[in-house]
Amino acid sequence: MKERKITQIEKPSSRTKRYNVYVDGECLLSVHEDVLVKYRLHKGMEIDEKEIHALLEAEEYNKAKQVALRYLSYSPRTVQELKSYLNRKGYDGGNTERVIHELEKLGFLNDLEYAKAWVEERKRHKGYGKKRLRQELLKKGIALLIVDGILADMDDDEQRRLAISIAERRYSRICGEPWPKIERRLGNYLVRQGYSMSIVYEVLHLFRIRYEEEKGNE
Repeated sequence: MKERKITQIEKPSSRTKRYNVYVDGECLLSVHEDVLVKYRLHKGMEIDEKEIHALLEAEEYNKAKQVALRYLSYSPRTVQELKSYLNRKGYDGGNTERVIHELEKLGFLNDLEYAKAWVEERKRHKGYGKKRLRQELLKKGIALLIVDGILADMDDDEQRRLAISIAERRYSRICGEPWPKIERRLGNYLVRQGYSMSIVYEVLHLFRIRYEEEKGNE
């Protein structure tokens, strides 16, 4: 196999991490500094076609990794979200899987920790119940085993407290309506938020007692 020689390596701009690699006087490829360092590229280095092909493959993989890191820098993502994003960007399945495996090892991707944080945020700011939390986590590609494990820690008492809390805000805006209308609107709202029918009925019962007491005191 014919040996060729790297005759020049130049960095076109101080603001970039890319380098142009010249082989036998010709600018043959542009590589990220990660690839440059990994393969110890230097002027005078002999290189054959097989090694050039390996460099091109390494550069394609590194591009996918850099794209993934930029995507993750905006917001935490699930494995499935990153996989879909890289596929939309046109990276092949092999490189996508390798990138995901590496980023999981480095701690940039962790579906379990993502799901835990997401559940706490949605409970605190949105008041979501178990059903809606489960539906949305599965939609994000979180494994069923992880989803069920996290939601198993949410007992009925916690769900009841959350349901009463968000129902309180909604009730305060519609308490002047007739009870059948309040019951319908409040019940539908709690169902949409992901609460079980047993909890919905409990909460509606509490608010009906309150409504009747308030009307009786008028």
